[in-house]
Amino acid sequence: MEGSSSTSHFRSVSLPSRLTNPSCTKIETKINELKALGNLVVSGETIQSGLVGLAELYVCVEELVLSPKTQPAFLCHQNGTLVEDALEGSIGLLDLCSTIKDLLMLMRENVQILQSALRRKGGNPTVATHIATYLSFRKKTKKNVTKSLGTLKHLEKKMGSFLVRDVDCHVPMASKVLGDVYALTISQFKSLLVFVSTKTKPTNGVQLISKLVSKSTSEHAKRKTFINDMETIDLALTSLQKSSCNSDTKNVDVQMTLKRLQILDASLEGFEAGLDCVFRRLIQTRASLLNVVAC
Repeated sequence: MEGSSSTSHFRSVSLPSRLTNPSCTKIETKINELKALGNLVVSGETIQSGLVGLAELYVCVEELVLSPKTQPAFLCHQNGTLVEDALEGSIGLLDLCSTIKDLLMLMRENVQILQSALRRKGGNPTVATHIATYLSFRKKTKKNVTKSLGTLKHLEKKMGSFLVRDVDCHVPMASKVLGDVYALTISQFKSLLVFVSTKTKPTNGVQLISKLVSKSTSEHAKRKTFINDMETIDLALTSLQKSSCNSDTKNVDVQMTLKRLQILDASLEGFEAGLDCVFRRLIQTRASLLNVVAC
């Protein structure tokens, strides 16, 4: 994998004591937990855990927004610009979350189609056509991911500017907390996008795949890189496509690929479920912010 959430930088959580709020304490704890998770080797499991934690984090954010102690700060800060900035940021995150959800749905559909073809045709030479179709889809996916990463970078820069105005002066604690939460949300989305866009590396066959997959977990943890589900499948399919074209497909190779596709399908399902939860929480947070404006 060529990137991980560890490459994203967060502002340290420093909460002014003058506006102490129980919700902020919860948020601070949850942010630190998710940051610690982000320091682990990025895998399907850690990404799913990160999305679940992110949804839980937004429950705390909603509590903060609705707190009687916090609402005045939202409305008074620079004539309500904090709420406006938070609302603008929520729209950007909602749009991006929806885009990623659609991308994952298409990916899962294509994975399942390939699974069906491999089960039906096995070592049949025509399976090479199905593999070629999937790999072609993967190339298109990477282009779409690159576009989304560009949007994410622009959103990150924009949010970084409007949620930390006058950070060294009298910015309410709510502004700093929202800034940290949004930064963490962007980092989680970035990790997911990088995970599903892993570039296919040149392969010399199954031996190379076995060599890559057999690297120790401790080595991965030190380098914070590893060969993820997407990459192993791309490598396996490239090898299987070549052997199929040469009528030299082995059933063990087909079964190994099917197993990895099943694992990937489960990961994508977990990503979709996690994003659905985050999406709903983002909508609820936006509704709560709008209620603050309406008060």
